[in-house]
Amino acid sequence: MSLPPLFLSRMASLLSAGEYEKFLAVYQSPLFEAVRLNPFKSHSMFSTFDQTVPWCQDGRYLSATSNLSGNHPLHHAGAFYFQEPSAMAVVEMMDIQPDDVVLDIAAAPGGKATQIASKLSQQGLLIANDVDNQRAQALMFNVERLGLTQVVVTQHDPQHLKQIIPEMFDQILIDAPCSGEGMFRQDLHARRAWSIEHVQACQYRQQLLIENAVPLLKVGGKITYSTCTFSPEENEHLIASFLSRHPEFKLIQHPLFRLFDEQSTHGIGVKLFPHLVKGEGHYIAILQHQGTSTKQPNYQHRMRNPLPGLWKTFAQHTLKYPEIFTPNFILGERLFLIPLRYRYHAALHTLRAGIYLGDMDKQVFYPAHHFAHTLSPKDVKQHLDFSFNDPQLFRYLKGEELATTLEDAWVLVTVDGLSLGWGKASKNRLKNHYPKGLRLSNTRV
Repeated sequence: MSLPPLFLSRMASLLSAGEYEKFLAVYQSPLFEAVRLNPFKSHSMFSTFDQTVPWCQDGRYLSATSNLSGNHPLHHAGAFYFQEPSAMAVVEMMDIQPDDVVLDIAAAPGGKATQIASKLSQQGLLIANDVDNQRAQALMFNVERLGLTQVVVTQHDPQHLKQIIPEMFDQILIDAPCSGEGMFRQDLHARRAWSIEHVQACQYRQQLLIENAVPLLKVGGKITYSTCTFSPEENEHLIASFLSRHPEFKLIQHPLFRLFDEQSTHGIGVKLFPHLVKGEGHYIAILQHQGTSTKQPNYQHRMRNPLPGLWKTFAQHTLKYPEIFTPNFILGERLFLIPLRYRYHAALHTLRAGIYLGDMDKQVFYPAHHFAHTLSPKDVKQHLDFSFNDPQLFRYLKGEELATTLEDAWVLVTVDGLSLGWGKASKNRLKNHYPKGLRLSNTRV
């Protein structure tokens, strides 16, 4: 593997001679691949995975013979998320509390955001933000696929957020865009784009991000800063500079730090090196405001108008317990069940808030794909379950119409009891409502 010469000389100055040789040797070895299991969608298949990522209870290393891919039915069902093992450590060190209000300020594509959301109860809230529209759309897709309910996906420049929702968050994650040195083994573009000028440009943007985060944090809250690079300019130098400007913050040494090497961080955060852990390069620093933390009360969300008749009809014919999913917010023709801790902000460019229940269109209610992923067979009156190897399953995932003997009504389609999407039974046929953009190609996987 060809690595930038200046990068190599900088790494040689960061590591001792013996450590540097071990670091170089890593680039001749295979990557460690892993998935993070979705605690809301457990499956017996994962009990056969005997290699747990040491710093993440839900993390599992994949063997060289693993057949998991983005086309696997369990991936479509949101049972797991492909995630680099070292990246899983960041959220574990945040110590998310179930009722925290959290901001992931640069959240796409959603690895750490969905990990945060998996730790929140119905009392908690995550605002997952990304300024780039295409990346924010990918983030929204992952939130929906995993069936997460306590997430608001926004698309905003971070410097504007502080004007809209100041002092709102118990915790803020800054997974900062960086020079990507820690990902050189798997990212050819990062290797080719690297230069010292690129490192300096990243440092400038990272400094803006962390400064913009401060007004968003509650007194007593925490900022977790992470990168996937080894560069001191983007890591310990940046954090040291921040602390010199903000004496109200202190650095926290998390107990998980003891699992990783700290030789080049001088006590300012922790670096994960690929020759010392079964994962790629990462840096993590946790900063806490030294004031006394306070929690905001829950908001009481109620629809101003009576529930639409289309929703009532759908719920009566489809759901066993409609009261659990009663809409509390309507935007145009779309219905939502938004989290208790979220107060809708009209000035916030919101792509998704809580559970997207569906659309009212020409006297018909169309349930949303996101809604399907928050449900299980026990929640609905009719469901159609497939096993992994059932040819009908792959026909459904391709968007084909199926034969059925179910009553004419909406049907939750599942694989081994895990939700995949909707179908609508009509005259012994199941009309396919699996989203077109997610369907498999004609090649069976």
